[in-house]
Amino acid sequence: MIGASAVLSASLSVVALRNRDIAGALSLGVLLSAVTFWAVGKIAELASPGLPATLFWANAQYAGIVVVIAMWLLFVLTYTGQYRWQTRRITLLLAVEPLLALFVIWTNESHGLFRTSTDLLSYGSLTGLISTPGPAFWVHTAYSYLLLFVGAVLIIRLLVRSDHLYRSQAIGLLLAVCSPWIGNGLFLLGATPPALDTTIIGFSITGVVLTVITVRHRLLDIVPVVSEVARDKVIESMTDAVLIVDRRNRLVDGNPAAERLLDREMTDVIGRPLAEAFPDLADAIDENANGSETGDGDVDGSEAGDADGTGAFRTEIERREESAVRYYDVRVSPLQRGFGTLTGRLISLRDVTDQRQREQQLEVLNRLLRHNFRNDATAIRGNASLLRDDITDPAVLRRLETIERTVETMIERNERFSHLTGRLGGSDRESINLTAELEELVATKCRRHPEVTISFDCTTPAWVDTGGIVVSALDELLTNSIKHNDAERPQVQVSIMTDEPSESDTVRLRIRDNGPGIPDHEIKPIDRGTETPLEHTSGVGLWLATWIIREVDGSLRFADTEDGTVVTVSLPADRSSGSA
Repeated sequence: MIGASAVLSASLSVVALRNRDIAGALSLGVLLSAVTFWAVGKIAELASPGLPATLFWANAQYAGIVVVIAMWLLFVLTYTGQYRWQTRRITLLLAVEPLLALFVIWTNESHGLFRTSTDLLSYGSLTGLISTPGPAFWVHTAYSYLLLFVGAVLIIRLLVRSDHLYRSQAIGLLLAVCSPWIGNGLFLLGATPPALDTTIIGFSITGVVLTVITVRHRLLDIVPVVSEVARDKVIESMTDAVLIVDRRNRLVDGNPAAERLLDREMTDVIGRPLAEAFPDLADAIDENANGSETGDGDVDGSEAGDADGTGAFRTEIERREESAVRYYDVRVSPLQRGFGTLTGRLISLRDVTDQRQREQQLEVLNRLLRHNFRNDATAIRGNASLLRDDITDPAVLRRLETIERTVETMIERNERFSHLTGRLGGSDRESINLTAELEELVATKCRRHPEVTISFDCTTPAWVDTGGIVVSALDELLTNSIKHNDAERPQVQVSIMTDEPSESDTVRLRIRDNGPGIPDHEIKPIDRGTETPLEHTSGVGLWLATWIIREVDGSLRFADTEDGTVVTVSLPADRSSGSA
């Protein structure tokens, strides 16, 4: 058993030392090397003839024992990310007791502080040392148990806080440290035969456990401190303000961006209620929270506006700073540790003032332009109609007719644009039968454009989860195929593909025409999402169609063929309404 422990510890120490660049691996490797030395010393003690040799190896073992205890705490500090305790001073302090213990052990014959008496006890061909512990032994034992206890507490904290992977590692580490702890306790209590120190048997179990969590739970590959440090660095470097509050809405922590937002150091506000440090934010959270509160302010973490049941929600606040008003997009997420225990909330605030101001400006400009455009176009049409009564020249009358048709087209486009943009961002997502909608749309186009051959022969219902707004986008695409088709015999084919197993969650339709195709300088801005002075569309129809299709989580693709253009539209299928 002791030999197996030595072999396992030695093997694992080699693995750990080879991976010493991983956090905690170096201290773990030294710990396991010390366990190996301890086990070898115990074997030598049991095999030694005579008291002097047995006593020598019993003393030599403590060179491994004292290192095991110190390295255990250093490993746990590194593994759990307790960097504030990982200083040179702490390391030197941890070395003081082991050095004193070794000095007392090797000079015990002159003072008897560690062992007051020693003797040999035989077990067949083996002999072991039995002794009466002195005061220094009990001091060393108490000190060792204290370090083991501190390490166990840190591991238990990790066990409560961590996710599944780290939780498995933490449970394994707890078992690894408790096994020799229990074995040593049984030995000290006299529950085992004299001279048979069951501590080393406990370390055999430790070797097995460390092997399992190294192989199955990647102890030396993934350690929680890396995740914690990375997360801390990301939060520290974020331009968004991040605040953390506990269950009673008291500030616990925040990043530098939060300090700038609050215009004070986090140390000045930590422990204070959020309502005192940031009343506007506290009011917004209270208004959106759907959870009940107890008399002491505890919250149950259930918030309004949570679509997935996680307790997270999103809101917006206004904050007046001197003479200006700034807008913040607020996202609130519950903080849950091990076993789903709610510990508080994480609140992030993103400054969206510039975005809000641009939206307000565009909204005002859009409203003014549409209103003024409609009034001016109506005035032009009215005056052109009045001029018709006073003019008899056929050439001038033709020009007036051109003006009237152009103005009518402009007014129609303006109304259509206003209607569609008004629906963007607020479209419903009820299920519609795309086949029926396209049949009606194609029939309307055929009546209005008898000169164009428009075909659509699909009869299988195709249900999509888009709402009726997507029909407006298809109307724009179909109109574009008809309007710009200058073929001698213009043709437009509309088809729906619903028989592709790989597209089980998607309904795809195609609009194919035999026109000249859409120029690259009009397609590239659509794909890129922005226009340039050299690359831009000639109208808003393609933009509107693209915006609407993307609004309903669909996609749009244009392709030129030898005899025209093919537009492929992919839309989310609704399988709950029947076959799609």
